[in-house]
Amino acid sequence: MSNSTTIQVLSIVSNDDCRLNLRGFLAGIAGVSLADEATHPSEALQKLKNKHVDVVLLDLAAQDVDAIELTRQIRQSHPSVRVLITTASNKTEDIFAALDAGADGYGLKGNHKGLEMAIRSLKLGTVWLDPGIAQQVLEVMVTASSSSSKKRTLPTGLLSIPLLPDEKELLHAVASSSCVDGVCIVDPAFVRKLRRFAPSD
Repeated sequence: MSNSTTIQVLSIVSNDDCRLNLRGFLAGIAGVSLADEATHPSEALQKLKNKHVDVVLLDLAAQDVDAIELTRQIRQSHPSVRVLITTASNKTEDIFAALDAGADGYGLKGNHKGLEMAIRSLKLGTVWLDPGIAQQVLEVMVTASSSSSKKRTLPTGLLSIPLLPDEKELLHAVASSSCVDGVCIVDPAFVRKLRRFAPSD
């Protein structure tokens, strides 16, 4: 039986080398345990039913996995499980699709220190935005702000409520941060606002 204070992680990575590297990385983090691994959505959902998992670590580029749709399914079937997307993509449409699907954290591959902090932050109920992710969101929002239209057209749809000045300031702070002192940890309510993207009827 696992220690109740240990953060249990389910890794969903299809690439063998990446999976092995991640396994070794997680093994070196105190208080974090690799509960299991999966390479396909059905396998991941079945393991979530059978095991206690705190955080799902999901590779956005995993082969044979629609990470956005799987995030949505996990959010619906296991609402208490936190989902951390890892990605090398700088495409704004990927970032906003993950936001819309309900992911709790967004980390860029290669940022191992950030990944550890992200896992711990998600377990505490906060949301994690990697500085690179925040920069992408900020650039889209700044571009949208230059429009004279009341509704801002964004990659995944329309945002009817623009970001307030203090919210833009928060994104600036995260985007320029090294994530020291938890500056990459943001209020979930703020990210819920960013998720208000939907195609117009």
